[in-house]
Amino acid sequence: MPAKDSGEKHAPSDCKDHDEQEAAKPKRLKTQRSDRKSLSDSEDDETEEEDAPSSASDAEDAEYSVDFGAITARLGGAASSHRRSVVSSFVPPPTEQWTPPVNLKSAQDAESIRRSVRRNLLFANIPEDTLQVLVDAMKYVAVDAGVDVVTQGDVGGDRFFILDSGVCDVRVHERVVGEVCATSPRNFFGELALLYDSPRAATVRARTSVECWSLDRVTFKRVLMATTMQQRALYLDFLGQVPIFSTLSSYEKMTVADALRVQFVEAGDTILTEGSRGDDFYIIADGEVKCTRGGEEVSARLGAGDFFGELALIHDDVRQATVTAMRKSKLLVLDRATFKRLLGPMQEHLRKRADLYELYMNAPRVTEQS
Repeated sequence: MPAKDSGEKHAPSDCKDHDEQEAAKPKRLKTQRSDRKSLSDSEDDETEEEDAPSSASDAEDAEYSVDFGAITARLGGAASSHRRSVVSSFVPPPTEQWTPPVNLKSAQDAESIRRSVRRNLLFANIPEDTLQVLVDAMKYVAVDAGVDVVTQGDVGGDRFFILDSGVCDVRVHERVVGEVCATSPRNFFGELALLYDSPRAATVRARTSVECWSLDRVTFKRVLMATTMQQRALYLDFLGQVPIFSTLSSYEKMTVADALRVQFVEAGDTILTEGSRGDDFYIIADGEVKCTRGGEEVSARLGAGDFFGELALIHDDVRQATVTAMRKSKLLVLDRATFKRLLGPMQEHLRKRADLYELYMNAPRVTEQS
């Protein structure tokens, strides 16, 4: 039910006019409109009702049991489509107890959700196929003006929202302290409820009629947490195949695995530039790169299981070569601090790999470019 005009003035907004915004968007069938005064997080949540565990033991098992086979099938085998793929985001477990929900949406809506999710630091580095599962699980919700999408003080908040159209006010103790609008870079809210079991810190109330995409906590935790555990196992197995990590203890390998972040590059992308400063060490999970100095290739092409970028970190120096992706590649990246802490004692071992370093070490050093 629309709220009465309280005469409240709103701060200048970066949101474009709502009517103009609505006119520019394709009309969507309103299959799930809410005209209640408050939209409870737990209402209309078929996923959580259907999947509620029957006991504490079941809850513990359900928390980490994911139908990765169904995920991989839905993705059309994308996780293993590359010729030299070494690390895949999903590996089917032996049991299948839960399948992530799929809420149909247009390609345009899916891409809009994907862009919004990537802007959130919580989701910024998750693998692309995991992101696709989350996008598929997003549910469409339409809310009338005056309705609270989330309410301050509510406990058990379990939904993350992306605003697709309209404007919402953010209120703390009924005082407007901000706004969320569909056209702003930060058009999402409620993400912390996916991680922490704490009351909602603010009320988000629809100023206009709004359309949202929402993600439930169950899907997020089951997919993301299980993926994290599967990814750790895969990385540990992968690191065991990379010679320079062979001397690390199991604990050290686990530390490296947890510190790795994924970076995707396209054919022709420059990963490192000769003479520039750098803080990262790279392992190739899938793909191929070339190393050049002064425009000339200085080593054999590097592929899955090879690594680069360590020289600048060992010597606290600038990059000694330019590294370019020859095709779409998946890289595992380790930051300087972790590299120095774990791999610092292995510097002598790294230097002895003359087959990789001879052309670098015998040539004049590159100095920092201005």
